[in-house]
Amino acid sequence: MFTSNPMKLTKKEQIEQKAMELFWKHGFKKVTIDEICKKANVSRKTFYTFFDNKNALIIYLYNKLIEETYVIYDTIIKSEIPFSEKLEKFLNQKIESTKNISMEFIADIYNSEDSELLNFFNKVIEQSMNFMRNFLSDSQKKGEIDSQLNLDYIMFMLQKAIDLCGTQELMAMFPDANTLTRQVTQTFIYGIMPVK
Repeated sequence: MFTSNPMKLTKKEQIEQKAMELFWKHGFKKVTIDEICKKANVSRKTFYTFFDNKNALIIYLYNKLIEETYVIYDTIIKSEIPFSEKLEKFLNQKIESTKNISMEFIADIYNSEDSELLNFFNKVIEQSMNFMRNFLSDSQKKGEIDSQLNLDYIMFMLQKAIDLCGTQELMAMFPDANTLTRQVTQTFIYGIMPVK
């Protein structure tokens, strides 16, 4: 993800890379365009050549991350491996995608007061929930999960788990976003049973 030879980065790639580092570490509320420009070694004029504002950059970077993740998820779903291995691979991908994300970034997502970003993140969660529902429904039809399970209940519980991730109480229980993501995802997939 976002790996390039630093000597060959375009100005836009420099902005993306440095903004991502700053956002992931400090969240996006505190990071300014000036800080991004300074880290990327570009002018504000150059920044505005590529992005209308900071929100546009946040949305662009997050969409890029989502696209990369869905390519991986699609490959997992289309593979011939058993359902349990698919879930394990989903878990590992979720953990990998959050390994450099700070609690500040998670808090900024869940506590955004900016209507544009709030709408964007809500749409991302909605798409993610639809993706998971379709995956579980297809798996249930194939007999890979219990046919008696009520998918509405499963999706309701998953939504509640996602909602809880933005609470101060839950975030205070974990040292970083990666550990939080690991625990929530692992609990959803395995319950309290040990992971093999």
